[in-house]
Amino acid sequence: MKLPGLLRGAWHERTLDGELTITSPSVCTNFVSNDVTRTNDATAPGRRHPSLEEYIRTIGRHYVAAVVVMTMLIGATYQTVEIALDRHSLQQDISYLTGRQFIRFQQLTNQTRAIMSASANPNMPDYIVKPMVEDARKAIGDIRAMSGQLDELHKKLERNLLEKLNPHDVTSEKMRTDLTGRLEDFLTRADRVLSAKLEDRRQRYSFWGPIDFAVSSDSVLMRQFSALIDSAHDRSDGSIDHARLISAVLLALTATALILATTILFMPLLKKLRNEHRRTIDFESRLTHQAHTDALTGLNNRSCFNEMLNEFFASLARSGTGFSMLLVDLDHFKGINDSLGHPAGDAVLRHVARMLKGTFRSGDVVARLGGDEFAILLPELTDLKTLEALAQRAVAVVATEFRFDGRTLPVSASIGGAAVPTHATDETALMRVADLALYAAKAKRNTAVIFDEASLAQRLEENQLVAALAFAADRNEFVVYYQQKVNLETGEHLGFEALVRWNHPRLGILPPGRFLPLMEGSHFLRSMTRCVVHTVARDLKAWKSAGLVPGSVAINLPEVLLVGGDGYDLIAEAIGTNELEWRDFAVEVTEDVFLNRGSSQILETITRFRNKSMSVSLDDFGTGFASLVHLRDFPFDELKIDRSFVAHLGSDIRSEQIVRAMVDLARSLGKRCVAEGIENETQREFLLRTGCEVGQGYLFAKPEPASAAISRLSISKRATSSSSRPLLRIAGQR
Repeated sequence: MKLPGLLRGAWHERTLDGELTITSPSVCTNFVSNDVTRTNDATAPGRRHPSLEEYIRTIGRHYVAAVVVMTMLIGATYQTVEIALDRHSLQQDISYLTGRQFIRFQQLTNQTRAIMSASANPNMPDYIVKPMVEDARKAIGDIRAMSGQLDELHKKLERNLLEKLNPHDVTSEKMRTDLTGRLEDFLTRADRVLSAKLEDRRQRYSFWGPIDFAVSSDSVLMRQFSALIDSAHDRSDGSIDHARLISAVLLALTATALILATTILFMPLLKKLRNEHRRTIDFESRLTHQAHTDALTGLNNRSCFNEMLNEFFASLARSGTGFSMLLVDLDHFKGINDSLGHPAGDAVLRHVARMLKGTFRSGDVVARLGGDEFAILLPELTDLKTLEALAQRAVAVVATEFRFDGRTLPVSASIGGAAVPTHATDETALMRVADLALYAAKAKRNTAVIFDEASLAQRLEENQLVAALAFAADRNEFVVYYQQKVNLETGEHLGFEALVRWNHPRLGILPPGRFLPLMEGSHFLRSMTRCVVHTVARDLKAWKSAGLVPGSVAINLPEVLLVGGDGYDLIAEAIGTNELEWRDFAVEVTEDVFLNRGSSQILETITRFRNKSMSVSLDDFGTGFASLVHLRDFPFDELKIDRSFVAHLGSDIRSEQIVRAMVDLARSLGKRCVAEGIENETQREFLLRTGCEVGQGYLFAKPEPASAAISRLSISKRATSSSSRPLLRIAGQR
C-alpha cells in the first residue's frame, strides 16, 4: 500500500513510540481542508452560510480573550509555584546544613575531649596526638564555613517574595543569633585548646578541660540546634502549603474560565461541525493504519522500508537522483539471546536502534528488517567515500559500551553498503550486492564494507568453504596440531595443547581463523570436536605405547558440549576406547562460559571432569568477562594469560603490571599460571621473574603435526635420560 502523493515527503519521520510525525503541516492542513470543503459542498451545493461565518468570527474574538486570561492565570500559577519551591528549597538547604553543622559540632566535641584525655596521659606520644589535633582543626574550619553558608542562605531567603509576605519570625532569628554566638565561643575555646602545646594541655587541661567543654557543649546549645532544624522544616512545610493554596485558587479560576469558554463559545459550534469532525477522525484512522512501525524498536519496519525503496527507485527513473543503502547485522547476537535470554536481546536491539537513529540524518530511512537485521536508505548520497565514512561511524556508535542488568554486553555490528546507480539499477541487484558486502564485513566482524568486486569474490569463496565444511568431518579432513607446554626455567616438556586445522582438499592446511567463524551451527562444532578428541586419543595411545611421556593434552571444548553431558561422554568414550587415563586429557574453557545462560550446567560438567583428576584451564584470561566471584567459585586448576598481554612484555609497562597482577592472583588462589604466545627471551625472563613457571609459544615450539611432536618427545626423553636438568631448547633447534 502506498501513501497519498501529498504525504510521501513526510513518510519516514517517526517517533520511537511508533506514532507517525507529519513534517509538512501545510500539506496535512490542505488535505483536511479539502475534505471539509467537499463535505460542505455536498451538504448544500452552491450555498453560503453567513450566520455561521459571523458566529465563527465572534467565537474567534472571544476565544482570543479567553486564551489571554487563561494564559495569565497559568503564568501566575507557574510563578507562584516557582517562588514557593525556591523558598522551600532554601529552607530545606538551611535545615540540612544546620543538621550537618550540628553533627560536625558533636564530632568536634568528642575530638576535643579525646585530645585532652590523650594529652593528660604522659605515656601518649606526640605522633598520635598530632593527627587528632589536625582533624579537630579541620572540624573547626568546617563549622565556620557552614556558618558562612548559612548566612548566605538566610540572605537569599529574605529576598524571596513569599518570605517577605509572611510575618518575620523574631524568635527564630534571635535563637539563630544566640546560637551563632554560643557556637563561636565554643569554637574559640576549642581553638585555644588545640593551639596549646602538648605539655600545656597535659598540665593545664588534664583536670578542668573536660569540665570546661562539657559546659561549652551543654544542653542549651544542642536544644538550640534542634529548635532551629525544626523551625526550618516547619517553615518549609509552610511554603508548600502556601503554594498549594495559591495554586489551587489560580487553577480553579483557570478551570472555571476554560469551562465557561467551552460552554459558551464552542458547544453550539461542536454540533454544527460534527460531520467534519467524524471525517477528520476517519482520515487520521486511515493514516495510522498506513504507518508501518516496528513495535520493538520504534523504527520503520520491513513493509515501510520496501515502500520507500520503491519510491527511491521511482525517483531515480524520473530525475536520475541516486541513493545508497546500508545493511546492518549484529555480531554474536544469537549468543546474547542464548546466554542471557530474549529480554537482553530486546534491550540490545533497542540500543542499536537508538544509536542508528542518532547517527543518520532525519531524512534518512532507518528500518529494522527483522531479527538483528537493520537497513538504512540514504537519499541523494552516491559518493562512496562519504558512504564508507558514514558506515564506519555507525559501526563505532553501535560498539559503544552497553550495560544490561548489571552486565556489560559486547555489542558490535557488521555493515555492508552499496550505491545506486553505481553498483545496481534495480532492487534485486541492489539487495544482492549489499548482501555480498555485508557478508564480507561479517567475515571480519565489527567493520563496514562497501561493495566491490573483491567482496563478490570473497563471498563466493566463503560459500564454497561453508559447503565443504558440511562434509569435512565425515571425510576426516580435520587434523590436529600440537603446541608444546614447557617449564620456563629448564625447558622441560610438560604437555601439549591440541589445535585444530582443516586439511582442505584443494586449499591445503587452513588455520582455525579461516573456517571457525563459518561454523555457526552447533552440528558443525560437535562433529569437528569429536574428530579432534578421537585423533588426540589415538595419538596419546601411540605415544604411550612407544614409551614416550607426552604429559596431558589440553583440548578446547565449545560451550555447546559443556551444557549437558555430551562433552563428558565424548571424553569418556575416547578414554575407554583407547585405554587411556583421565589425567592424559585437560580441558580449556574461555571466560565466555560465565555469560552463558547454562552456566550452572557447565559448572556441573567441569566438576565431573575435576572429580576424575582431569585438569581444567581458564583460557584467554583477561579478555573476557570473568569477575572475582567467578574466579572464586569456578573449579579450575590454572589460568592462561592471553598472548595479547605477553606480546608487549618488555615494551609496555601497563601490560607488565597486568601480567604481574594475574600471576599474583593465580598464586593467591592456589592455581597454576600459564603464559601463551612467548616469542623471545625478554618475555620468558620477565615471566620467570614474575613467578610464572609454565609457558608456550614460538620461542619453544610452533604448533606442529603429530609426527613432529613424536620427534620432540623423543628428544625430550633422551635429554631427560642424560640429565636431570635438561637445557632450555629453542624452537627450530634439533
